[in-house]
Amino acid sequence: MNPAAGWTPQNAWHASDTPHPDAILTSHDRIVAVGDYQELKDLAPLGTEHTDMENRSVLPGLGDAHIHSAIYARSLFEPDMRNCRSLEEALDVLKPYVAKAREDESITWIFGGQWNVHIWDKPVVPDRKALDSVSPDIPVALGSMDWHTLWLNSKALEELGLDRDVPNPNGGTYVRDEHGELTGILREAAAIPVRDGLMQSDVSGHIDDMLPHGQRELLKRGITSIHDIDGADCLYAYQKIRERGELDIRIHKVLRQEQILDFISRGIRTGSGDEWISIGPLKLFTDGALGSHTAHMSEPWPGTHDHGVAVISREELDHWTHKAAAAGIASAVHAVGDQAVTDVLDSFEANRTIAQVFGLRQRVEHAQYIKRDDILRFQRLGVTASMQPLHCPEEIPMNDFVEGRDMVAYGWNSLRAAGTPMAFGSDGPVVDPNPFFGIHAAVCRSEPEKPANRWQPEESIGLPEALYYYTHAVARASYEENLKGCLAPGMLADFIAVDRDVFAEDAQAVKDTVSKPPWWVRRSVISVNGKGDKEPAPVHRLLR
Repeated sequence: MNPAAGWTPQNAWHASDTPHPDAILTSHDRIVAVGDYQELKDLAPLGTEHTDMENRSVLPGLGDAHIHSAIYARSLFEPDMRNCRSLEEALDVLKPYVAKAREDESITWIFGGQWNVHIWDKPVVPDRKALDSVSPDIPVALGSMDWHTLWLNSKALEELGLDRDVPNPNGGTYVRDEHGELTGILREAAAIPVRDGLMQSDVSGHIDDMLPHGQRELLKRGITSIHDIDGADCLYAYQKIRERGELDIRIHKVLRQEQILDFISRGIRTGSGDEWISIGPLKLFTDGALGSHTAHMSEPWPGTHDHGVAVISREELDHWTHKAAAAGIASAVHAVGDQAVTDVLDSFEANRTIAQVFGLRQRVEHAQYIKRDDILRFQRLGVTASMQPLHCPEEIPMNDFVEGRDMVAYGWNSLRAAGTPMAFGSDGPVVDPNPFFGIHAAVCRSEPEKPANRWQPEESIGLPEALYYYTHAVARASYEENLKGCLAPGMLADFIAVDRDVFAEDAQAVKDTVSKPPWWVRRSVISVNGKGDKEPAPVHRLLR
């Protein structure tokens, strides 16, 4: 999968006359050669350790261009309601956590959630009274599937000092009942202080201790590099983990708006850092999400006059993208709705000259709905579409409003055909960060339980292309395409061994691909069992 050698997703090497390479020679953490085992065996210096990969397929380590790794790590210890099919089931998931909190005085809040009313038997948004029936005494705050809505109980509202007199913030809503009382539902900007503040603080546990668990789960899924979307506390935690010698995954750290002035004052730019932890773009928000109907659309949601939520004005968007670009920092702007995408492209175009001076690669995060006229603008402006394929099958039941609108939905093939740079990720923990689930979604565009029901199949892409957007394209989005993302001499020896040849696999079965066992070469150590246990690695290794 080496683009420099002529490999492209459309014309992969395995489809040509080029012999299938069956060996990799590494020195320390770099690839020395890829090719025929007998030839590399003769090339290998004395003392090289030989490792038989037992006929598994070796792929470049996969990347995730958009993941909330701190929230994901915390979610491993919190109530998970994503598979609940009713309010009653969601409350049943919560009950043992309430019981544990009553026994453990150190637990002062309960967080978690990922509830999804769209799959409940009665798709009605819940309220605080339902939570009060299970936890009247311990504050509870639960995020929706897309994390753009929070569900709080009465005790949580009381602890936060929120009552009927609290005004709605710009770009957000405290939902109220017919009497003007808070229902416990907080949307968009109203949810942000709790979601990005309290729920990411030590009140929910020490992130330094949780991130290694999240790292382990990502490595099991074949992910060796991530673009993390969470706050500065996550960055500092990864730095501590690295100092302890426990960092086994490469981090491209996206910056948050509340931290950007501090980073600018310290002269930190996009690309600062090294091959383990590097600084990424500034994250900004322009709208909400599909599930809560807060995505900013050019046409109103069916049956309403509501166009969604613009959580930032165009003037403010221009201010921050320009300020960041002038300091050598790219921007990665959340835009789900087609009008939000247009606004972001307009802002990038207005600041194009200064961004080019610093060689910045601007990004639109999600880009789920795009006006057809904007497809070519991505390519013309050199803007990367950072997309999450697994959102497509997850949200097919909610996409009935798309018909009749002149826009592209999850338009991977349209963007690819236009020459737009793309990078794929998960948005975990909104969905499972398993990249093979995402590859399946990009190729099949169907719900796993309904494989024949392919939604807008003309926007599907091929499996080699999908794999490319999870590997070399992710590296490109972090300015590291000459460092990782393919198996070639000089590249980092970040690779995974999987149980099948995904290029020869049926597209429907690719979602079942697993790494077994994990093989991650790191500096002078190698993980031997996927649990963080280490042993010294040889200087030279030949893998067959």
